[in-house]
This record gives sequence, C-alpha cells and structure tokens, in this order.
Amino acid sequence: MKTAVIIGGNQSGLNMARCLADVGFQVTLFEKKAQNEVAFDWTDDVDPTIFSTVGIPLPPERTYFKKKDWTFVNPSETVKITVHGGAQSEDISVYRRPLNDYLYGLACNKATIKYRTEVNSLIVEGKKVVGVTVGEEKIFCDLVVDCSGALSTFRASLPEETMIQRMPDKTELFYAYRGFFKAKDGVKAPEMTNKAYLRHGKKEGISWCIYHEGTADVLIGRIGGITEEEISDALNELKKDNPIIGEELVKAGFVSIIPVRYPISRMVADGYVLCGDSAFMTIPMMGSGIACSLDCGKMLADVLKRSDDCGVKNLWHYQVAFFKKYAAFTGVDLLKRWLLSTAAENVDFLFESGVIDEEMLANGVGGEGVKMPFGVMMKKGWLGRKRLGVLLQVAGIMSKSDKANALARNIPEEFDDEEAVKWQNRIDGLFNR
Repeated sequence: MKTAVIIGGNQSGLNMARCLADVGFQVTLFEKKAQNEVAFDWTDDVDPTIFSTVGIPLPPERTYFKKKDWTFVNPSETVKITVHGGAQSEDISVYRRPLNDYLYGLACNKATIKYRTEVNSLIVEGKKVVGVTVGEEKIFCDLVVDCSGALSTFRASLPEETMIQRMPDKTELFYAYRGFFKAKDGVKAPEMTNKAYLRHGKKEGISWCIYHEGTADVLIGRIGGITEEEISDALNELKKDNPIIGEELVKAGFVSIIPVRYPISRMVADGYVLCGDSAFMTIPMMGSGIACSLDCGKMLADVLKRSDDCGVKNLWHYQVAFFKKYAAFTGVDLLKRWLLSTAAENVDFLFESGVIDEEMLANGVGGEGVKMPFGVMMKKGWLGRKRLGVLLQVAGIMSKSDKANALARNIPEEFDDEEAVKWQNRIDGLFNR
C-alpha cells in the first residue's frame, strides 16, 4: 500500500486525506494547531455544486446560508453596481470552521489525523521528496501533499531543480483585516447587504461590508501589506457609507494573508504535490479558494487511481487537470493587476461611463474569463470615447487576458522536462514584464 503524508488540516488537507484514502493510500495528516483552532472563524462564498463534484453531500444547513447579491462600488463611491446573476449567483456563504469539522468527520475514519503535531521539514533526496520530519522522528512516505498555506516554508525549502517557485512576490499577497461588528442599534438594515469597494480610499486593494443577522462583516485589504493606521482610516470611511457598523467587535479583528494571483506554474515534483493556498488556488479578484481546494483533492485522487506512481511524470496529470479547468484564473489575474495599477480615476471613469458593467464584474469576480465580442466592444468604444486612451488600455489587457487563458489551457498533456519548463516560463513571463 502506498503512503501519503498531508501537511495542514484545513479544508484542502482534510478533503485530500479522504480522497487519497478512497483510492487506496495509507494517509497521515499532521496539523500543528488544535482542532478547534484550525480555519478562520468566518464565512467564505462557495459554489455548492463543488460538494457533489467531489462526491460528498452538502454540509449541514446550519453551516451555511444563501449568499446575497454583491454590490460593487468605484473608488470615488459615485457608482454602485449590483451583480444579480453570473458565475456566483447560486453561491452559499459557508462558515469555515464548521466546514472543517464536517470534512474532519468524513476523513477521520479513513485517515490518521494528528492535531497539535508540527511537521518540521521535508526529507529530500536529490530532487525527490521522500518524507517529513516530525520532532526527532523521520517519517518516510511515497507522497507528501503540502496544504500549509501561501507562505509554505516547505515549498520554500525545495531544491531549485524542482522548478517550483519558492515564495510569491509581495505584490501577489493580499493582507486582509477582517472583523465582525455588532450592528448599531436603531439603524435600519441596509438594502444592499454585500458591498465591495474597489480601490477603497484609492489604495491598491478592496474593502467590503456584509450585513447578516445583526452583524456587519468588515474586510479591509491591501496588496503587499497593511498598517494599523490604514485599517483605522478605512474603517472610518466604511462607516460613513455603512452606518450599520457598530463599535463592538464580536469576533476576528486581525489580519490574514491570502494569495491573489494565478495558480503556481509548477505544483508537482517527485513525491510532492501542492494544494490549496500553497498552490495559490484562489480566484485572483476576490481571494476565494475553498471550491478549488476541494476540487484538487478529487483531481489528484483520480490521477492516482489510474496509476499510484508518485513520480513527477504521473503527478503532472494532476496539474494538467487543474489548469485545464481553471485556466481563466490566469487571465483574471492580469485584469486584476491592471485595475490595481491604473490610476483610481481611470477606474472611476470606467464605472461612470458604463464600460465596467454588471456582466463584466460577475465574470471577473466568479473567476470566469471576461469576454468582449466585437459588438460589445463597439458599444464600449462609444461609451468610453471621452477617454479613448483608457479604453485602449482595457482592450489591450483583455486581449492579453484571452491569450493568457489560452496559454494556460495549452499546458503540455504529458510531462517532458524541457517542454514543461518552456510552458512555465511563458506563463510566468506574462507577469514579470
């Protein structure tokens, strides 16, 4: 029987443990935290079909509620566009910690799960990962699955010859303060319950306020880092447009780090696989990644069910499956980077002129490729005629986004080291110019 070690007891790790056990692997999962400390104590939006996709029932109804429509606000707060349909129209908002408990219940009788047990390092021989060290003990295995997060020290310790990026660039990380505040007494519940502010305060990032059952869920995020002063200033600004936000902090109230970039261009090596945030499997525009992290468990299990070979040539099929399905994340990342790098007044103009509309926002936030047929382009051209230069930039970045999606989908079907490196360099090169 082949053996697998999983590092990290979050959603991706627990689901991976179940999936690999179901295809005949002896699985041990190590999580350094206590069980009741794993996963953030808040909600994330998830496409509910992911549960049937990975072969499990929906979580109990007490663990989620139907997501409300998002409203997007431009930097100057002159335009508010509510997205009523699109890729996220059927999403549910899932409480992450109860979801973790649910996934634990599905995995605990199939895999050995050890909490409060920290993996110290990988055991590497040449370019091959052959196990992990836990305290003084060396544990050898056929496969290590790294679910330890965006700043994985294990990924960072791999030999350069594996061609796996060690650390993301600081500009690819979203530093997000999140706090849940008791709704202010005597203030009417807002009609727009979920409001996201693009380039909030004209900074590189977003903020949001979500009202649900007497609580205002506040997120204030910045690319590359955030200070206490920035959090305080942004919170005060949010309160002006969202008087429902009270003074009492109910839970959370700290900063977390989320990858907001295209998936890592090499996520496998001999005896080693990246999954979830470790592989940057999040929708680049909003940072939501639960569905992708669950999906990759099934993808890897399907590959290993056909062949339990844990070498890079077989594991490459897992990366192929992921990029074929989520290629559009690459193009969405390019759009996101442009929106964050262009002047805030350009974003204002695109909102105010109608160039950015409900359909475009729905597709981008849902992780779908943003399409602009010729007829639509002509219409946008008329709407944006007063600032043609900005519209030409949008057209250019959307053309580049389409090419990025096509390149991501055209990942080599079989592993050849030279071809894989060539494809990887082309993908990474899109973001390094």
